[in-house]
Amino acid sequence: MRLAIVAALLALTACSPAADNAAPAATGDGPLDCAALISAADRLIADGVLPADGDFQAQVLIAAMTHLNAYAVPEGVSEPDAFKALNLRRGELMDTVTGDEILARAKACVANTPN
Repeated sequence: MRLAIVAALLALTACSPAADNAAPAATGDGPLDCAALISAADRLIADGVLPADGDFQAQVLIAAMTHLNAYAVPEGVSEPDAFKALNLRRGELMDTVTGDEILARAKACVANTPN
């Protein structure tokens, strides 16, 4: 079900003006890193590694998809390739960055999600 929602949001936002705004978040993270950080934080919360955060979790789907589109659309990256890049980058981040840092950077990305 969640994948269907993600796919629908990707299709709906692919042509949105938000995709044109690929400025890095305040942390210096670009759109792909932001999407991966948000996804990693969501996964760490779901796995019980990080504590639940209702405010953050309510925003993760839209924010992650907006950042993913900001990466994929200007570069002409296909949907499957965008998700592959997201999954690869999320894994790299989860292997090298602490959960607390992932969450802090993900929150900065969510706060700086283009409208």
